[in-house]
Amino acid sequence: MKKITIPNIVEFTRKTPESRVTFINNLKKPKLEADTEGGGNYWIHSLSAIGKAFKTEELTDLEDKIDILNEKRTKSTAQISKDMFLRNIEVLHNAKELDFSELKPKYDVKYLHKPKSVQTIDELPIQILPHHVYSFEENGVKKVGAIWFVSKLYGYTEKELSLFTYGLYNYLVINHSEKNEISQEFCITVDVTKSSILRYS
Repeated sequence: MKKITIPNIVEFTRKTPESRVTFINNLKKPKLEADTEGGGNYWIHSLSAIGKAFKTEELTDLEDKIDILNEKRTKSTAQISKDMFLRNIEVLHNAKELDFSELKPKYDVKYLHKPKSVQTIDELPIQILPHHVYSFEENGVKKVGAIWFVSKLYGYTEKELSLFTYGLYNYLVINHSEKNEISQEFCITVDVTKSSILRYS
């Protein structure tokens, strides 16, 4: 079976037992378009801007993206595209309420390379795609943290969001635990649709 994303797992859990068989069979088929967190490229406009704003802590990054998407929405002729741009704009407005400084440690952070990671969990190859992975030092201890911004129409439940956070923690253990302590407090998933924040701690 090909790699599976956590949104795939969420979708699976929401289906009836009868629909799950069809869903699994569809996952086995080759896919032409690459998956990203949140379901395809649907949320890429907003999530990329939010990831940038996390690093800079500048709300202007979000405002600039809102202006760009408003312009694209105005020029678009297809209703499905207009809806997509509008939903991404709404997510960006939600993100303006986040305090990005509270989502990272009060220490100097060094952003690290993010290898695309496929982890085997219960014999399933699960893809983990964090937005940022970073290291910092706390009381002489080298630590590593990460954040993952996700989005879905109507949002995720806390139980569903825990799947992302659990996967993110395992990602850090696999890729960074040899030289760093994993920060449970700063292993965070943020559902920007609902402004829900879930820390591994």
